[in-house]
Amino acid sequence: MNSFLKKPPILPMLQTLRSINRRAVAVERALAGSLVFAVFVVVLMQVVMRYVFQRPNPWTEELSRFGFIWVSMLGAALAVELKSHFVFDQLVKMLGPKLGKLMRIGSTAFVATLALGLVVVGLQLVALAAGQRSPALDLPIGWIYASVPVAGTLMLLHIVAGLDTVLSDKREDET
Repeated sequence: MNSFLKKPPILPMLQTLRSINRRAVAVERALAGSLVFAVFVVVLMQVVMRYVFQRPNPWTEELSRFGFIWVSMLGAALAVELKSHFVFDQLVKMLGPKLGKLMRIGSTAFVATLALGLVVVGLQLVALAAGQRSPALDLPIGWIYASVPVAGTLMLLHIVAGLDTVLSDKREDET
């Protein structure tokens, strides 16, 4: 028998992609957790400085806003990986296996299209913000807008790495 038929060439690529995806998820979780903690500390510091010392820092509001933007976008990408985006579970279960599979494929294609849109529009935003700087911290605004294409790219990575699950006959809650 032909060796091509025994072991499909896509399998090693899928395993490599899954390995990259696992590493990306670990980095996303660590970065999102660190940012949540940093935003908490910065906001707490702002409250103490404003109400205890009557000397608010001008940069804390800006830093917390930028951290929150990045946390939100990383969280959206993690939601795609964990398949915790909005879904009508009962409707999918009522549809039966064939229509349920079709619904999973359709929703995955929809999310992938939105993620691709995030990448394209996000890159345009980054280019549009080139040269702009934040008023208090003097950070490049492009760094903040970069969260959009980064999240879209991570979403696409998560979707592609999990395509075999979407295309299988098992429902996601059975895997």
